[in-house]
Amino acid sequence: MRSLRDLIEDQEKNSISLDDSVVEESTEEDSLLKETKEKITKIKKQAVNSLLEFPEIYTNKELYDLALRINDSFMMNLKSDQKITEENLEEVLPDYIQSYNNESRALSKEYLEDIKQMIINNIVGYGHISTIFDIAKDGLNDVIINTKDYVDIIYKGKTEQTPFTFRSEEELRKIIDKMLAENNRKIDEAHPIISSKLNDGSRVEVQIPPIAANGGSCVTIRKFNEIPLLLEMLIDAGQMDMKMAYFLVKVSKGKCNIIVSGGTSSGKTTFLNAMTRFVDGNEQLMVIEDTKEMQPQMPCHSIRSYESRMANEEGKGAIPLEYLLRSALRSSPRRIIVGECRGPEIVTMLNAMNTGHPGSMTTVHADSTKEALVRIENMYLEARPSANINFIRTQIVSAVDLIIQLVRFPDGTRKLVAISEIERRMEDNGVVSLNNIFEFKRDTSDLKKTKGEFQTLATPTRTINQMNMFGVDIDKRVFDPNFEMPKSMLIEALETDLPSVMCGWKDEFLKVFIDRDPQLFHKWPHFLKMKEE
Repeated sequence: MRSLRDLIEDQEKNSISLDDSVVEESTEEDSLLKETKEKITKIKKQAVNSLLEFPEIYTNKELYDLALRINDSFMMNLKSDQKITEENLEEVLPDYIQSYNNESRALSKEYLEDIKQMIINNIVGYGHISTIFDIAKDGLNDVIINTKDYVDIIYKGKTEQTPFTFRSEEELRKIIDKMLAENNRKIDEAHPIISSKLNDGSRVEVQIPPIAANGGSCVTIRKFNEIPLLLEMLIDAGQMDMKMAYFLVKVSKGKCNIIVSGGTSSGKTTFLNAMTRFVDGNEQLMVIEDTKEMQPQMPCHSIRSYESRMANEEGKGAIPLEYLLRSALRSSPRRIIVGECRGPEIVTMLNAMNTGHPGSMTTVHADSTKEALVRIENMYLEARPSANINFIRTQIVSAVDLIIQLVRFPDGTRKLVAISEIERRMEDNGVVSLNNIFEFKRDTSDLKKTKGEFQTLATPTRTINQMNMFGVDIDKRVFDPNFEMPKSMLIEALETDLPSVMCGWKDEFLKVFIDRDPQLFHKWPHFLKMKEE
């Protein structure tokens, strides 16, 4: 690890070329150039192996200590009666940092900028957490704080250690209190576990001692993209093939009741958002969640969102999902989405699917479509212990049309691994019968990488009948394993529902997607209609 003096000397020299340019014929200088090239090559290899590159002020102890001293000095000089804004800090911090001492004056602009941003995040943000947000951007899935000494992240589906630590449990608790205050929540030893959210919609889960028994507080932050992903982007990412996407567009339009199954961070919420785009704008969609996460891709006038509420400090005032769902059924919704069923709300959800709310959707935690059925049965029994298992299965068969299974593999890849239709019959042993329509067949020759192919297995009957009932036609050739579906066929199904109607959006999201993929209009020419409008 380089010392602070080495850093300053490197900046002052700044004269060694990394190219194969002409150098003086000096053995000592040749040796220095060779050594420098080797160091640069090593650094580049490390950067390739790492998913993210963290600022050096966090990886170099001497530089980090200097940054902390400047931070503490600035905090000591802040006047409590002043209104502190990020704009004010941006204005005064550069001069303050450079005037701190000789070492700070010798630092490069890059280091000065990183120190400035660190101080800003400490004052008006969430400290290191805000820094992680800035570095990882849209690739960030989760921030996992396991006491003050360990901060990991899930970045693009893969877990990675970070160099960040908090100086004390008190510093971490101040950050926790600041995050919880945004949602009028607080945590203490009497209530050591709490769920909350940040202003940007990110979900926060906190546990403190004595419940957190590893010597300090634990925090998990689920970060959500500011721009929901479109179905086209899920196809480009390899999460599904074109036949699956075409079928999903049709089942959404055909008002099929859908259960989306998957593990933590498998992409269930993102998938539901993408499916809502194909709900008719004249239908009233009611979205019910524990913590608001969904961003339906529909017009604002068509969406009503509700969020459950925890009990207060006296144990009163709780509004659970089941109560919200019952209220929703009296509010004339056409379709209902429950962010996640994990308890007694499954009973009301199945009843809603059975009684005049076709096209409703929800998610459950399970590792396969068959396990999703077992999970639903168990939740129903927990809510109604006296219920007969055959009655529960009859309810499921009557209510649910499709179960869609999502999986996040160890390398971070997300795949839609199965689409199964619930048949209107029971198997000989009394369990619900599934008709597997599509699946992802994984190549197990190399388990470190997610490779395989999407396969078509069967032709559905129940879902096609449901689509026909609501006037939706589907080309049955997509269920032929030998049929090579042209992309134009999928585009034709997608272009009638251009995402310009999304609540809070117009066409500004196109620029974001074009920045990520300049070939967007070439791959998906139907977006050109939005650009022209």
